[in-house]
Amino acid sequence: MKAVVLKGPRDLMVLDVPKMKPGPGQLLVRVRKCGICGSDVRYFNGENPWAKQTLGRETPNPPNIILGHEFVGIVEEVCEDKDSALIGKRVAVNTFITCGHCTFCRNGQENLCANTKHLGHGQGWGVMDYYPGGMAEYCLAFASQVYELPDHVSDEEATFLDPMIAALHAVDIGGPKPLDRVAVYGAGPIGLLIAQYAKAFGAILTFISDVAGENLEVARALGVDLVVNVSGQVRFLDEVMTQSGNEGVDLAFNTVGTTESIEESLAILKKGGTVVLLAAKEDLIRFPALLLSGERCLRTSSNAMYSDFPRALEFLASGTIRVAPLITHRFSLSDAVRAFEVACNKSRSGAIKVILDCSSGD
Repeated sequence: MKAVVLKGPRDLMVLDVPKMKPGPGQLLVRVRKCGICGSDVRYFNGENPWAKQTLGRETPNPPNIILGHEFVGIVEEVCEDKDSALIGKRVAVNTFITCGHCTFCRNGQENLCANTKHLGHGQGWGVMDYYPGGMAEYCLAFASQVYELPDHVSDEEATFLDPMIAALHAVDIGGPKPLDRVAVYGAGPIGLLIAQYAKAFGAILTFISDVAGENLEVARALGVDLVVNVSGQVRFLDEVMTQSGNEGVDLAFNTVGTTESIEESLAILKKGGTVVLLAAKEDLIRFPALLLSGERCLRTSSNAMYSDFPRALEFLASGTIRVAPLITHRFSLSDAVRAFEVACNKSRSGAIKVILDCSSGD
C-alpha cells in the first residue's frame, strides 16, 4: 500500500509499505481522506509535540512514522468476530487509546496517560518497521474508537473531528458561561473551532487575532464578532479593551504560545478570568506576576477525552460547528510531499487546512 512515511526530520516520502494486519481490539480502515495537522508539520520538522504536551519532555521520534491522525474511511477487516458488524461502515477514527491501568486512566484523566498508543504519532507501539498512521491507503484503528458517520457528514468534514476534540477539551478547561466575552489568539483551525464552541456555549462576544488575512476572513464568515489583524501596528489588547468598555474578557484561549502573546492574554482578562494555553513556543516564559492578581488564572490543555469524540460528532452533525470553510487545499496521496510544502508555508500559500485524498495512490 502507498503511505506517507516520515523517515526522519524533513525527510518525507510516499512509499510502498506492507499493509498491516489488525490484532486483538483492532480493525483495518480503507482510508478515504486525511487532514494535515499542525502537529504533523511539527513532526516533519523533527519535534515531538505529543511528548512535550503530555510528558513534559523532549523525546526523539522513531524513524518511519506514517503520519496522519485526522482520517476517515471504510472498515475493511476486523480481528474479532464481535466487531464484524463494522465491516463496510464509513467511520471516523479517534486515533488514540490509553493503557487503562495507570492512575490517570483510573481517575478519568486518560488524556494524561503516558502509555498512550497514538496513530500517526509513533507513540506507544514499541519498535516497528513502520508506525501506523492515516496518510495511507489503509490504516489500523482501535475497534472501540471508531464512530459510524451520518450520511450528511462528508468525508472531508469528518477529518476535522480530531482537531474538534482538542478544541472541545480546551473549551471545557476554560468553562465559558452564557454572556461571557471570549478572546482567541490565533485563527488557525483550532482557534477557529474554539471561537465557534465559545458561541455555542453562550458567549455574547468573541474576538480573534491573527496575522493571516485569509484566516481572519474565514473567522468573520463563521460569525466571530471582532477579528483583528495584528501583522501591523494594531494591538489585539487595545481593540478588545475598546470593544469591552475597558473591562477585558472573561476567558482567553492562546493557540500561539509566544511569551508576548501569553503576557497579553493575561493582561486582556477581567479579574477572575482564565487563560487556557494550548501551546508554548519557548522553553522559558516570563511575565509580570501582577498579571495574576485579582484571581486571574493560567491553565493548560492537553489532548482530549474519549467522551469528547461523540460530543464533537454531534456538534458537527447538527451544523453547530462548521468546518468546510476552513478547507483551502486538496491533494492526492501521491502528491503528499507537495501538500506538506503548502502546509509548512502557510504565510505564502494561504493554507488553513490541507486535505489528502487517500482513496487512490494516483
